[in-house]
Amino acid sequence: MQRVFKTWLTRIGAHVSARAIHRVNAALNYLEVGRWMAAQGFDTSRRVIDRHEIYAQIASELGEQRVLYLEFGVHRGESMRMWSQLLRHPDSQLHGFDSFEGLPEDWTVIDGKGTFSTGGAEPVLSDRRVRFFRGWFADTLPGYTPPAHERLVLHLDADLYSSTKTVLDALEREIVPGSFVLFDEFSDRLHELRAFDEFLRAHPQWCFRLVAADQILARVAFERVS
Repeated sequence: MQRVFKTWLTRIGAHVSARAIHRVNAALNYLEVGRWMAAQGFDTSRRVIDRHEIYAQIASELGEQRVLYLEFGVHRGESMRMWSQLLRHPDSQLHGFDSFEGLPEDWTVIDGKGTFSTGGAEPVLSDRRVRFFRGWFADTLPGYTPPAHERLVLHLDADLYSSTKTVLDALEREIVPGSFVLFDEFSDRLHELRAFDEFLRAHPQWCFRLVAADQILARVAFERVS
């Protein structure tokens, strides 16, 4: 019976567009992220409207502390500008990592290699605390030394599993209790969700709390509490 059903699906697939497959996969992603959150014991019953609320909530908890904000996947700098305004300590530092050449590999059937390229152009921000590190994460992170700070905010907008895993592995020692880890496309079971799930499995003694999440569990924030 299963073989007949699978054969039937392949025949239907011959007449389905890539965009339709993308929508079906998105539906599966939303099912999986909801299941995963519940399985991990995270309460998602209270959700915010958008990422602005998530950022503001974290910023309110950080207060006047000296923060190191690391963003992976800068694109045109919209999030960096928001955080530049939210972080009040004059010695906080905001470091953005991006090749500015787009995705290094295909992400979805409609978001291929090179998507999100800015043609090599970096965002222009007037905040002297902001600095950009151009290149692929695997090339820039080995030589990167995080400056002194009181709290870490790690913002992962890398989209891809490989890129997200590279960052989490490279900054493992920096993610101490009190550190915030944000995701921008968490409701993708094959990429950011997969990378963080593997990271948690590799550190079973670590404990995280869900700080905030948007309506579709795409933008979510965690804090390591122990």
